[in-house]
Amino acid sequence: MSRRFNKNSREGFIIVISLTLMLVMTTMGVGLYYSSKQSSEQIGMNIGKSDSLYSAEACIAEARLWLKQNSATDVPCKGKTPGKICDRVAITKMSEWAMSGESQIFKNRSESQSYSCSISLLGSIAFEGGEGVGFDIGETDSYGNIPVSTKYLYRIRSTGTINSNTSTVEVIDSMIF
Repeated sequence: MSRRFNKNSREGFIIVISLTLMLVMTTMGVGLYYSSKQSSEQIGMNIGKSDSLYSAEACIAEARLWLKQNSATDVPCKGKTPGKICDRVAITKMSEWAMSGESQIFKNRSESQSYSCSISLLGSIAFEGGEGVGFDIGETDSYGNIPVSTKYLYRIRSTGTINSNTSTVEVIDSMIF
């Protein structure tokens, strides 16, 4: 039995096409894997950035609470030099917040958050009391015995951190005495 070799024979051609298609599809699969991996890392970074911003805002809320509590007796930071830090608020782990019913992943993420902020007195200005609306609050048309109060300006500078992401927020707050 002898076989003849035919010049127009296509035997084995399908295997070349199959291997080529398999190579193309494997390359596409590897590319999609790396693309989705990079996208998930970017999403994780964005979540970390927003969480660090939220923790910085939480510190500002704590600092405002400190100002409110200390203003019950006297003007907070009254004896301090303007511009100097008069108090600091810091929490190294936010695990002290009660999170019953939350998933363990969320609890672990919140335990890696921390914040710190500083409160400093910027200065004080005379404030004429009076009624008004919008930008006219505190403005009066009368002369003479106008009650004058003192408005104290405070700067609250806050930094929130989660893992390697850090956000800084600065707020100017005022109190009238």
